[in-house]
Amino acid sequence: MYKLYLVCIVSSLFALSCAAQTTNDIPVQNHQDPQSQQVIKALKNKNIHIVQLGDSHTAADFLTDAVRTRLQQKLGNGGPGWAMPARFSGMRLARFTYQQQGWQTFSSRSQPDQDYTLGGLIAQPHAGATLTLSSRQPEKLQTIDVNLKQGPNDDDLIITDADGQQINVGAPHKNNQWQFTQFQARLPIQIKAGLNFQTAIGGWWIHNENEEGAVYSALGINGAKLDQWDRWHQTAWQQALNHIAPDLIILAYGTNEAYNNDVDVNATQKTLVEKIHQIRIASPYSAIMIIGAPESLQNTAGDCGSRPTMLTDFQNMQRHVAASEHTFYWDWQSAMGGECSMKQWINAGLARKDGVHFTQAGYQRLGETLANAILSIEP
Repeated sequence: MYKLYLVCIVSSLFALSCAAQTTNDIPVQNHQDPQSQQVIKALKNKNIHIVQLGDSHTAADFLTDAVRTRLQQKLGNGGPGWAMPARFSGMRLARFTYQQQGWQTFSSRSQPDQDYTLGGLIAQPHAGATLTLSSRQPEKLQTIDVNLKQGPNDDDLIITDADGQQINVGAPHKNNQWQFTQFQARLPIQIKAGLNFQTAIGGWWIHNENEEGAVYSALGINGAKLDQWDRWHQTAWQQALNHIAPDLIILAYGTNEAYNNDVDVNATQKTLVEKIHQIRIASPYSAIMIIGAPESLQNTAGDCGSRPTMLTDFQNMQRHVAASEHTFYWDWQSAMGGECSMKQWINAGLARKDGVHFTQAGYQRLGETLANAILSIEP
């Protein structure tokens, strides 16, 4: 038992050391993204907004908060970024907490027949519903853009902020179309609904009033696949991107697709290319980055475990699209140490035993590596 205990410790330390070595120097590949200079300029000016869209790796907001924290340490805190419209079960945002009563929530993954905007989550209030949106950190006065739609007879939302300021917030045109309303407030804010038969909120975009520093917004849904964007109202999500106009848009999908043995990689490639084109039409000054699907396991037995059948094909497709569509690309699997690395991460306590997700420590390590790669982006 004593020798076995020592071997286990040495093995774990070795795995941890290996993971550390392979998560320091994986650069962002620039395939001549047409907005490369926009990102470089934003980093130099210490004023950058990055939006990441993806699956549960994004929805957990561990990896993305590690990126956010690192960027804000180097560039300044530009604000907490995007907040879900309300609290959704099984999902979290590192910078926000919610208290709510009388709200109905919808996710485009499980309820595809709703009118979704960017992010694929909406919340609708019943009469008299209340929602308190709080920050886990002390916040200055913030500029808040709320994406909402209302019907002709809907009341304005009544918002009270941390300083006691009361603000009436309504859609500029109550015509059942997704729009933005902007106001200044200091978190926490309390939202009260009156008679709001057709009101829906698609998210809160929150940044510092002076618009300086880094903002990293994480828009993820557990179990999401890229083709679920087809459940979002295209005009609505494109208008939202056009309004927000981030410097960099990151697409972090692939894990859930790889576990589907019947997935048509060519069809998925077509979808990815289509979304890139639609993003560039909507937000022409935003650069785009594809994050390759991470190493994952369908079965953890053996030295390396068994990878999902379609994972390699999907990763190769992502690399190909990044090159052919001239986007940035970051190789998550290489950051882990390549194929056969997930077992090392599990043994080191950096990944969960499901062979798919990471522990908070693992996401922290990966997020810091991605942040350093972003900070080092070159033309």
